[in-house]
Amino acid sequence: MEDTTSQIGHKSVHLARTLGPGSIILLGIGSLLGGGIFTLLGPAAGLAGPGLFLAMILGAAVAFLNLQMYLALGTTFPEAGGGYLWVRKGLGNFQGFLAGWLSWFAHAAACGVYALSFGFYTHALLQMLKINLETPILSIEKIVAITVLIIFGYINWQGTHTTGKIGNIITIGLLGILGLFISFGGYKLVTIPDSLGAFSPFLPNGVLGIIAAASFFYIAFEGSEIQVQAGEETKNPQRDLKVGLLTSWAIVSIVYVLVSIVIVGATAINGRPIWEVLSGLGEGAIVESAKTFLPFGAIIMIIGGLLANLAALNATIFSSSHVAFALARDKNIWTNLSEIHQKNFTPHLSVVVSVILIIFMVIALPLFDVASIASLLFVLLFLQLNIAGTHLHYKFPETKWSYKIPFFPATPVLAIGLYALLALTMLSVNITAWLIALIWTLLGLVNYLSYARRQSREQFEKEIVYEEAVRVGPKTGRRILMPIGPELSNEQIKNFSEIAFALASELKGEIIVAKIHPVPQQLMLLEGAKIKHDQQIFANLKEWVNEFNKRMPGLEKDINLHSMLMVGRDVVETILEVIRMEECDLLLLNWEGYTKSQGVIFSRNIDRILRESKCDLLVVKNPKPISSLLLTAHPSGENPYLPLMGEIFSALKNYYQPKTELLSVLGSDTPYYLKPDSQALLEPLGLSKEDFGEISFPRAKSVMKTIIEETKKKETSMVIIGSNRPKLIGELRFGDIPELLAKHIDCSIMIVRGHQGVAEAAFSRIIRRIKGEPKK
Repeated sequence: MEDTTSQIGHKSVHLARTLGPGSIILLGIGSLLGGGIFTLLGPAAGLAGPGLFLAMILGAAVAFLNLQMYLALGTTFPEAGGGYLWVRKGLGNFQGFLAGWLSWFAHAAACGVYALSFGFYTHALLQMLKINLETPILSIEKIVAITVLIIFGYINWQGTHTTGKIGNIITIGLLGILGLFISFGGYKLVTIPDSLGAFSPFLPNGVLGIIAAASFFYIAFEGSEIQVQAGEETKNPQRDLKVGLLTSWAIVSIVYVLVSIVIVGATAINGRPIWEVLSGLGEGAIVESAKTFLPFGAIIMIIGGLLANLAALNATIFSSSHVAFALARDKNIWTNLSEIHQKNFTPHLSVVVSVILIIFMVIALPLFDVASIASLLFVLLFLQLNIAGTHLHYKFPETKWSYKIPFFPATPVLAIGLYALLALTMLSVNITAWLIALIWTLLGLVNYLSYARRQSREQFEKEIVYEEAVRVGPKTGRRILMPIGPELSNEQIKNFSEIAFALASELKGEIIVAKIHPVPQQLMLLEGAKIKHDQQIFANLKEWVNEFNKRMPGLEKDINLHSMLMVGRDVVETILEVIRMEECDLLLLNWEGYTKSQGVIFSRNIDRILRESKCDLLVVKNPKPISSLLLTAHPSGENPYLPLMGEIFSALKNYYQPKTELLSVLGSDTPYYLKPDSQALLEPLGLSKEDFGEISFPRAKSVMKTIIEETKKKETSMVIIGSNRPKLIGELRFGDIPELLAKHIDCSIMIVRGHQGVAEAAFSRIIRRIKGEPKK
């Protein structure tokens, strides 16, 4: 076994890799079968009627779509925490925390279902043996449930190796018992006369009954989440998770469909089709069915129910504790829960706390409510996961995916739609599930705001090696982040910072300067020479900002400066963290263009910054003093970033007092009788004709060539151009024209991109159309 340790701080926390493909397959089968056949089959049949097997097929189909995302993510990012970590990676810290918080409760609720069902089957066995045990405080079912939770909690505390052996033995025995049920039931089904009569009326509750049954029963398809929780403990994740996920899904889906056909067609209780009475039988539905065609059917299925729920209970304690472990490792909940036992190599405190949470649910809620909660939360988690997974494909386009999703992105989009349908249907199945889910979510928000954010702030401050500030008083305007790359010369830093000073002064804001060095997490140290070099840069900035403030006419135009020297494993991640922690409104970034140069930090990461920064973004290439300023935009004004462009233009114009020009290139095929209206541009820019020394609308075949020729002709110092608006699929970096200009133009260029996501942009367009405004 690999020697694995855990320490809170800068050292990483990992689990030992001990699981092979067989263990992953049996882990999934055990968790899936326990939740389906022996626990929730009765109520599901009551919702669907004789068409119960259609609900199984629908659930299996939705699970297969979801499985594609799990295969892609689980084999590419195999870490303990599963869906929680992927949602965080794709949608950000808060969405990731919410996914983990819901996942933890979902697995705990699922475990509560299996514990209560185990208690039911234990009670049934005692009654068969004529043993009558009753207590005045709790029912015998709940006492048994609590007892088995404590026992299996201890087994999980002992370690995965022990857990896997016991779970594998239980699952193999369970498959044998269900094989007997299907064989004997199938034989009766094909030999009795008019066996199809049992399937009439086929859909007594209509199609909605099938959807409702699939929604309630969906906890039976949550095994993929449990299996990927073991990704960090798998010997070969790329191979073993793929084989394990697909094989267990196929086996369980076939078993579900066959059992649902047999239980409806081969069984009659008091002369009535079983689907009419299954909902009242609850967990005992399969036992009553087996009595009618399987020798010793009752005792065999009771033993099967005990084994199935033990296997599922074991798997869900494992998965719930691993989600808690991952949340704690990322300092989203009590960090001690991420401790690894020095001997057993297990997240032992996470196991203990998860078992306590499960026991509380077992005591407080009936089985039907606990099962509904688990199904709803898994549906919401998988919906969120498919959104995050789709986003990850575009967020990290250079990722080498170990599994490629067929028909991407149509497959996850279809899954998202189906999960939304299942979640809404749960409102009619059990409203209590929604209420409890909302209460748990509110508790999570309290935790996130009071603890997780504070822990994130403390961790953020540990990455600051050195800082200093120049303050002239409180500033309520924009907070501007200005990262400084190692490739900049002292002159470039001065020109770059002067642009920042001008913006901060006009916008009544302050500047945060970040000098970031990528350092391996194991070290998180910085050489003394680098610190001294960066301290000199900060000293220069301090001198420049003091000179700037002396030149400004009054305190209102003065600016604050906060400089930070930081270390981090990932430069982009650190920049994004500074934006979040310091609540920055605008990111001013120097860019050397798209290049593979190893010395240029920001250039190879610009795509990630564009996609993930939650603030306005200004990208400057080749910063120089500004003596002439050209603003260019499409003549129709169809750019959502024009108001921001107008603000930036005004700030630079007021500070540098340059020559100014508004240039908007018309297509060469534009009829000459169509006179361009400058107001279509000036109004969204928030500017007037007096702000420009010249306004021109030349006609040309090439927009880029025309702009470049104009800058050479007028000896322009800087061009301001807006980025393209956000795209839903295949999002562009800046857009063709801004990128080509940045590549070929000789003068300075600033590309402006406001913080407007896809949903925001779409909503804005809808509102404008309703108001009858021009499309942007």
